[in-house]
Amino acid sequence: MKHSLLAFTVFIGLSASAQTAADFKSYKTQPTGNFDARNLLQTLVGEGVVLKSFSITKASSDEAFGFFEDKKSTLGMKKGLIMTTGGITGLCSGNTSSGMSNYTHAKMENRGVVKSNENTSPDLEKLLKGQKTFDACVIELDIVPTADTLSFNYVFGSEEYDEYVGSAYNDAFAFFISGKNIIGEKNLAVVPGSDIPVSVNSIHGGGSRYSRIVPSNPTYFVSNIAGNIKIEYDGMTKLMEIRQPVTPYETYHLKMCIADVSDDSFDSGVFIEGQSFVSYEKSYNVLFDKNSSEIDKGYKTLLDNLAKLYKDNTKGKILVTGHTDNEGTEELNQALSCTRATDVVAYLKSKGVDPNRIVMNCKGETMPRVANETEQGKHLNRRVELKISGSYEEYTKKKNETAVGIATEESKLLTNYPNPFATTTTIDAYILDNAKDAQIVIYDMTGRIMKTIYMLERGKTSTTFDGQNMVNGTYPATLIVDGKPAGSIKLVVSH
Repeated sequence: MKHSLLAFTVFIGLSASAQTAADFKSYKTQPTGNFDARNLLQTLVGEGVVLKSFSITKASSDEAFGFFEDKKSTLGMKKGLIMTTGGITGLCSGNTSSGMSNYTHAKMENRGVVKSNENTSPDLEKLLKGQKTFDACVIELDIVPTADTLSFNYVFGSEEYDEYVGSAYNDAFAFFISGKNIIGEKNLAVVPGSDIPVSVNSIHGGGSRYSRIVPSNPTYFVSNIAGNIKIEYDGMTKLMEIRQPVTPYETYHLKMCIADVSDDSFDSGVFIEGQSFVSYEKSYNVLFDKNSSEIDKGYKTLLDNLAKLYKDNTKGKILVTGHTDNEGTEELNQALSCTRATDVVAYLKSKGVDPNRIVMNCKGETMPRVANETEQGKHLNRRVELKISGSYEEYTKKKNETAVGIATEESKLLTNYPNPFATTTTIDAYILDNAKDAQIVIYDMTGRIMKTIYMLERGKTSTTFDGQNMVNGTYPATLIVDGKPAGSIKLVVSH
């Protein structure tokens, strides 16, 4: 079994024992309206990040991705994006099967499925050193961070747990990033403190079929064999955070991939938390004693200095998130993390920080930074984390400066560079502010559509086209604005 590779926003509560299937809901994307793909992906973006464009290049079925929400927030998320190697409808039935697969549920739900041999992920196969992939789902984004660190949160789940732990059916996923000061494509979905990709074999509680192997990174694993969490997967990771140094105001290309590995049986998925894509310039931790929310004198000094530094700075926001170790019940830990975060927020307000500049969240025990296996590790996890987000003013200024000299009263496609190119090329365009819909469509020489990139930013803008998995040749690209062509260029792929 080898299934999935990536997941967007999740919504699962901490009160797993009390959770019902109705608490977790999924929504298929619609062609237009509040549940279209544009709104879905824009819900991922939080403070300090600009979403410029997106494309969906592969999907394992007609409902391989969509929205999710969870009233109980079992895994630390309330809303977000789901990406799967199967379908999202069957995912919400509770754990009814030890091996849910795309084809089984496609028949039950009377929906279409893409043939697995037509839906591979070459990028994942490179990462997995040649292992064959199936049922791939791939979504690409162009984003601009306005501070020097980019972060976002996700959960990976799979039906491959626990039976196929230790086998070749090692479902995995990847978040590839490329851009300034990053060599090639870098996978961000790794086990904390390592460069090991997150997968069924790298995070688990032990095998039960192929081999009796010891658990691997169990701090980050949640078993769902008993079905306490009302989603289909037999196991999943804890809420994981990605952090990547970046250059402010530069465009970065993010490719999110998930796929079955070695065969097309048993589904996997990734949940990406809504509004968790943020960029920040500094982060601080306030640590707490066991079962306490009292702020130590030394940390009050830290908060005093932070308040002096930021209370008169109207750019960016202060993101405050409470956490606990794993001692005690999930319900009590959730409440304790909220109390800690609330007390830190109250202290900052008392020192003159504008409440409108503070964004508070609480995660309970769902998001350990380090293993809870030692007292030192537990102490580091009993924390309130503060991040100072980036702001949009400087980016807007720089963007407007690049548009100076473009004399046009209509939207138009400008150029691309480099051209020819072996891996990626940047496509520049100018899109009028009043444009309702804009997309760049790339064709092959027979006129077949290869990719559609949806442009969300107006004015002078750009997007990244990834051609590294395409054969050499010339690919026409046309900008279409509100249903009308607005110029074409030719992209030349030459490996």
